[in-house]
Amino acid sequence: MEIKNKRIVVTGAGSGIGKETVLQMLKHENVKILACDLNEKNVISHPNVIPYKCDISKPETLDRLLKDADKKLGGIDIFFANAGFAYYEVIPEPNWERIDRIFRTNVFSPFYTLVTLNRKRNAPCLFIVTASAMSHLPLPGYALYSATKASVRSFVEAYQCELKDGVQTMVVYPIATRTQFFDSAGKKVPVPFPSQTAETVAKQIIKGILSDKREVFPSFLFRFIQIVDRFLFFPLKVYQKIEAIKLNSHKS
Repeated sequence: MEIKNKRIVVTGAGSGIGKETVLQMLKHENVKILACDLNEKNVISHPNVIPYKCDISKPETLDRLLKDADKKLGGIDIFFANAGFAYYEVIPEPNWERIDRIFRTNVFSPFYTLVTLNRKRNAPCLFIVTASAMSHLPLPGYALYSATKASVRSFVEAYQCELKDGVQTMVVYPIATRTQFFDSAGKKVPVPFPSQTAETVAKQIIKGILSDKREVFPSFLFRFIQIVDRFLFFPLKVYQKIEAIKLNSHKS
């Protein structure tokens, strides 16, 4: 898919992968971007970017976002469901509200948006969603976050058969990305190895759009380790044990 002349919605556009992807999209001619964030003041200032305050964890605000995108952009060609967050923790006790909060943002929101775009719209569109390498390899300390991203991966894979003609999906699987993401996950959270920059992820997202990819793995190293693990059956388990040691050190 070409990016020039496209009408684009990006959530979580005020920082990290979302912000860098907006910057990369602006390199293409005549794009119009509705850049959504909890704090719209964090969105970059540009004539082709419309800052938009939105809490994507609520269905009513998602409905409003889609309607406002039609008004402000004239339609939606690409929707990038990027907003999300993590907890880094040894889960201390059962807490329904805490579980509900992360699932509303990371899971319910992209599910609801994709189904709405598919069922209630006739124009072709591309739906992009940020999953995570943790959807393939859940890590100690990120049990809830890994579960949300595995849910996203499974849903999109299964929902493919229900998509209308013209509706496409692309799932992005970044490894640990050096952004404010880990600062918001907890105090002095160790960044898993390997890690990459948000710019690297954003550039791979752009390449994925242009080449009509259904999946994007920004880290060649992670993809290589996945393949090796299929034959050796231990590299990923060793990696999980290393991260478990980090978690035990962090909590103590």
